Amino acid sequence: MSIEQTACKIWREAAVYSMQQLVRDWEGAQVEPPISFSMQLEEEELVMRAQREAPANVQPGSQGGVFTPLLWKYDVAEFFLRGKGVKPYMEINLAPNGAWWAAVFDDPRVDHPGFDAAAMAVRSRGQCNDLRWEAELRLPLVTLHELGWTLEDLHASACVVLLQKDGSYRYASTTMQTSEKPDFHRPWYWPPVQIQG
Repeated sequence: MSIEQTACKIWREAAVYSMQQLVRDWEGAQVEPPISFSMQLEEEELVMRAQREAPANVQPGSQGGVFTPLLWKYDVAEFFLRGKGVKPYMEINLAPNGAWWAAVFDDPRVDHPGFDAAAMAVRSRGQCNDLRWEAELRLPLVTLHELGWTLEDLHASACVVLLQKDGSYRYASTTMQTSEKPDFHRPWYWPPVQIQG
């Protein structure tokens, strides 16, 4: 089994940031058009962005800025974060229209007790049309500090789920393992972030 890893970059607020791209899916096929994403520090927030030059499949009834479960059943960008150790770790889902969801896990898909994602002071927004979509989520840095994480110790993986017209899914991630079924919940593979600027 080979593991393909691309380090996520976090741009400092004074720096001009650039988007990174997910260009291949879990099977190795090209994603056209690719999905672009970025992470940037702005004041006391970690700002995560995703965009694609294609129409989006958005969960019906979801709204920008609103905490919404089950976003992964439609197009969604997913950001996974952890500190020095592999647990706990955080999953953040960001829909093209700006709806969001988050959870903290002690082990893959095992909830961290007492964490209330809906109570976080997250702000998000999104914009979709027939040609493209772009979304942004602002996570207060205090949320990371409460979990005992610092930016210098942060590890991350950016991922995407794309719902296809036939009802199947395509998966892409900055950390993918060939000859394995798609699984984003593998915190031990996520590389350290690279602080830029």
